[in-house]
Amino acid sequence: MATKIELSRITIDIPKIDHQRLKAMAALRGKSMREIILEAIESIEECALSSHLPNKKTIKAIKDADSEKNLIKGKEALKASKKLGP
Repeated sequence: MATKIELSRITIDIPKIDHQRLKAMAALRGKSMREIILEAIESIEECALSSHLPNKKTIKAIKDADSEKNLIKGKEALKASKKLGP
Protein backbone atom coordinates (compact mmCIF):
# COMPACT_ATOMS: atom_id res chain seq x y z
CA MET A 1 0.00 0.00 0.00
CA ALA A 2 1.38 3.41 -1.00
CA THR A 3 1.99 5.93 1.72
CA LYS A 4 0.19 9.24 1.53
CA ILE A 5 2.23 12.41 1.36
CA GLU A 6 0.90 15.26 3.44
CA LEU A 7 0.35 18.25 1.17
CA SER A 8 0.48 21.94 1.92
CA ARG A 9 -1.01 24.69 -0.21
CA ILE A 10 0.84 27.81 -1.30
CA THR A 11 -0.52 30.86 -3.08
CA ILE A 12 1.72 33.33 -4.87
CA ASP A 13 1.04 36.41 -6.94
CA ILE A 14 3.02 36.61 -10.17
CA PRO A 15 2.78 38.94 -13.14
CA LYS A 16 0.17 37.87 -15.67
CA ILE A 17 2.82 37.47 -18.38
CA ASP A 18 4.77 35.01 -16.18
CA HIS A 19 1.59 33.03 -15.55
CA GLN A 20 0.97 32.84 -19.29
CA ARG A 21 4.57 31.75 -19.91
CA LEU A 22 4.32 29.05 -17.24
CA LYS A 23 1.01 27.83 -18.65
CA ALA A 24 2.45 27.70 -22.19
CA MET A 25 5.59 25.91 -21.00
CA ALA A 26 3.49 23.31 -19.21
CA ALA A 27 1.30 22.79 -22.28
CA LEU A 28 4.32 22.38 -24.56
CA ARG A 29 5.78 19.77 -22.23
CA GLY A 30 2.47 18.00 -21.69
CA LYS A 31 2.65 18.65 -17.96
CA SER A 32 0.71 20.61 -15.40
CA MET A 33 1.93 23.93 -14.07
CA ARG A 34 2.28 22.21 -10.69
CA GLU A 35 4.63 19.63 -12.19
CA ILE A 36 6.75 22.34 -13.82
CA ILE A 37 7.05 24.22 -10.52
CA LEU A 38 7.91 21.08 -8.54
CA GLU A 39 10.60 20.20 -11.10
CA ALA A 40 12.03 23.70 -10.72
CA ILE A 41 12.14 23.29 -6.93
CA GLU A 42 13.95 19.97 -7.30
CA SER A 43 16.44 21.60 -9.66
CA ILE A 44 17.11 24.37 -7.14
CA GLU A 45 17.64 21.78 -4.40
CA GLU A 46 20.11 19.83 -6.55
CA CYS A 47 22.06 22.99 -7.30
CA ALA A 48 22.11 24.06 -3.66
CA LEU A 49 23.26 20.62 -2.50
CA SER A 50 26.04 20.26 -5.05
CA SER A 51 29.55 21.15 -3.99
CA HIS A 52 30.08 24.32 -5.98
CA LEU A 53 31.88 25.96 -3.11
CA PRO A 54 34.88 28.15 -3.88
CA ASN A 55 38.30 26.87 -2.82
CA LYS A 56 40.72 28.85 -0.60
CA LYS A 57 42.47 30.47 -3.57
CA THR A 58 39.17 31.70 -5.01
CA ILE A 59 37.98 32.97 -1.62
CA LYS A 60 41.23 34.91 -1.22
CA ALA A 61 40.88 36.39 -4.72
CA ILE A 62 37.33 37.50 -3.95
CA LYS A 63 38.38 39.09 -0.66
CA ASP A 64 41.33 40.81 -2.37
CA ALA A 65 39.08 42.16 -5.11
CA ASP A 66 36.54 43.41 -2.56
CA SER A 67 39.26 45.21 -0.62
CA GLU A 68 41.04 46.27 -3.84
CA LYS A 69 44.26 44.45 -2.86
CA ASN A 70 46.65 42.69 -5.25
CA LEU A 71 44.77 43.93 -8.30
CA ILE A 72 46.41 43.66 -11.70
CA LYS A 73 45.79 46.75 -13.76
CA GLY A 74 45.88 46.78 -17.51
CA LYS A 75 44.51 48.76 -20.41
CA GLU A 76 43.62 45.66 -22.37
CA ALA A 77 41.90 42.52 -21.18
CA LEU A 78 44.23 40.25 -23.17
CA LYS A 79 47.35 41.71 -21.55
CA ALA A 80 45.77 41.43 -18.12
CA SER A 81 44.80 37.81 -18.68
CA LYS A 82 48.36 36.98 -19.74
CA LYS A 83 49.64 38.47 -16.49
CA LEU A 84 47.19 36.35 -14.50
CA GLY A 85 48.30 33.12 -16.14
CA PRO A 86 46.38 29.81 -16.32
